[in-house]
Amino acid sequence: MRSEKINQFKYKGISSADMGIIITQSPNIGSAERDEEYISVPGKSGDVINDNGRFKNITVSYDVNLLSDERPLDLMARKIKAWLQGETGYFKLTDTYDPNYYRMAAYSGSIDIEDKVHKIGITTLNFNCKPFKYRIDGENDIEITKATTLYNPEEWESLPYIKIIGSGAVTLHINNNSFYISAIDDYIEINSELQSAYKGNTLQNSKINFATFPTLCPGTNNISWVGSVSKIIIKARWCCI
Repeated sequence: MRSEKINQFKYKGISSADMGIIITQSPNIGSAERDEEYISVPGKSGDVINDNGRFKNITVSYDVNLLSDERPLDLMARKIKAWLQGETGYFKLTDTYDPNYYRMAAYSGSIDIEDKVHKIGITTLNFNCKPFKYRIDGENDIEITKATTLYNPEEWESLPYIKIIGSGAVTLHINNNSFYISAIDDYIEINSELQSAYKGNTLQNSKINFATFPTLCPGTNNISWVGSVSKIIIKARWCCI
């Protein structure tokens, strides 16, 4: 039986301990870097900063060892490689060192478990992560049936998912910003992270009339609307660097 007290990570919904892997020391986490260019201009002292409006990905590295197991090392290595490298894309990554947050991560690089474990007993697993980490409680559905306030406990804007259940034309108000949606048929989903509106698998971008998607600023956010709405469901996606 795996001990719940050992340090481990979870990726693609699978615990590393269930794959025979434990973390041997606290993870090495790179610092998020703003994507900026410093441009020298002839005749002008001091570089001009060109801010690309984003942060670069970071690397999260785990030094790990294998739990004692009756299975041969090469068999365990094949299972681990299939788990980490078998499907590409970003997946949720959590660990026991920071249990209230998750990152969106993609496994990066090769896996040399057999060689490293035989020689020095440990190996390093590297994940290429999006720069922000997200509060797990920010994934909870918040149901709203009347004007209300939401409190963002982090110091960064979040990019929420908003499902408006109603009909006809609706104007959503968040703080001092208004978001007009036309001809809602039962419901519409607004995903600020994806910069898209849809209903299930059907795009609804033609029904939105706003240049920028809703955000939830640090601290108090006032939310109200005009139109026929039975309720609004929000995943706030609170985040930080």
